[in-house]
Amino acid sequence: MRSFLRGFAYFLIYTTPIQLGFVLWSIWLGFTTDYTFLTLTGHVFWVKFLTPITFLYNWIYSWFWNAYLDFWFGMPAAVPITLKLLFNTWVAIWLLKFTRNMQGSKGSE
Repeated sequence: MRSFLRGFAYFLIYTTPIQLGFVLWSIWLGFTTDYTFLTLTGHVFWVKFLTPITFLYNWIYSWFWNAYLDFWFGMPAAVPITLKLLFNTWVAIWLLKFTRNMQGSKGSE
């Protein structure tokens, strides 16, 4: 279990640059397109700029509570992406500290 948690933590850390790229991409789109930071919502970001995977957007709406999704997709795109980046990084650092202190961490792995 310890090695799985450590591997998951490293996975979260290694995907941080990809998430940071999405944050920078959404901010760049706000500056270079007709959309502003506040009008480039998650809905517009998915439908206009992630067209190859729009089917995921439609699938999510068929499975989850629509009012909840309207709340998150109605926010400026950079906000939830940044929150996800910060949360994933925090969880990864916490998992690494947690697994370091797990019982049997000395010499067993």
